[in-house]
Amino acid sequence: MIIARKNYPMKSDVREKEDMYILEINLPGFKKEDIKAHVDNGNLIITASQDKETEKNKKNYIRKERYSGQYQRSFYIGHSVRQEDIKATYKWGVLRLEIPKEIKEQKKAASQIQIA
Repeated sequence: MIIARKNYPMKSDVREKEDMYILEINLPGFKKEDIKAHVDNGNLIITASQDKETEKNKKNYIRKERYSGQYQRSFYIGHSVRQEDIKATYKWGVLRLEIPKEIKEQKKAASQIQIA
């Protein structure tokens, strides 16, 4: 079962299928390269960051509402799911992860989840 840790601005939906969970997270405005996902101690951790404005690019803002920085969200997925068994895609501002319910064979561990 997938359990979200806290309520962050990364809005998400979790659906259950027969053999997997589908996790979809809204990340509009982020590039695929700015999104990272990995598993640590039974938690699926999603991080998305946008470049902060440098001193030389600062403008004379009267009001600034767009966020520049980093979001992070974690979901408990259990210890039986390995990082390399999760499939991830990012399209139209939505990160979609397919998380299997049962793992059948052991594979070599990957350092991060590959986002297609």
